[in-house]
Amino acid sequence: MERDNRCFLGNHEIDTIVKTLKPVIKKYDRGELLFRETDRETKFYLLLGGTAYLAAENEYGFKQILNFFTKGQILFHDMMIAPHNGHCYAIAKSPCTIALIDPADIEKYRQTHKDNLPDHLPAFISCSALYMTQQHCHILQQKTIRSKFLTFLYCQAERQRTLSVKLPVPYSDLADYLSVDRSALMKEIGKLCQENLIEKKSRQITILATTPWS
Repeated sequence: MERDNRCFLGNHEIDTIVKTLKPVIKKYDRGELLFRETDRETKFYLLLGGTAYLAAENEYGFKQILNFFTKGQILFHDMMIAPHNGHCYAIAKSPCTIALIDPADIEKYRQTHKDNLPDHLPAFISCSALYMTQQHCHILQQKTIRSKFLTFLYCQAERQRTLSVKLPVPYSDLADYLSVDRSALMKEIGKLCQENLIEKKSRQITILATTPWS
């Protein structure tokens, strides 16, 4: 299976960015706020480890996970879309190590170097943000819980280059991301296991059949 590298950077690319741009490296504790939509944050947040969420909360206190980010992915302020009378924020789901990349440093590097990763970084950042949004929309457009989950699962299989996928988020958060009820999601996963379409061991899911689903 080919690796889906449209929304994340590999280890070599991460090392190149850190070595050439020398960004500030910061550690965040679980539950610590990275930034909110009211902040004037201009830096790009490159995850070197851990998991971060982009989340929104409406005026009634209802929270929703808009997207999640793991090692090699980049999040930034302009990705935020706050709900009506609500707010949006980025938060560390688990302890995170993040490289804070200043756009000015990228531009400074581009003026003196050509044909290197930092020179193409702005294009990658904008394209990856668009791709992640389109991917989430595609998942949410599926008509059933089964098709939402399996579409998400196959996207993860492409990224991880394996049919044995480790879910990057807990099931409760996955249900939120898929915009479905958690108990209904777990029931559907149970059916998929009974039908021998997948095998589940905690958060490790193995795809046993790659035939079309509905």
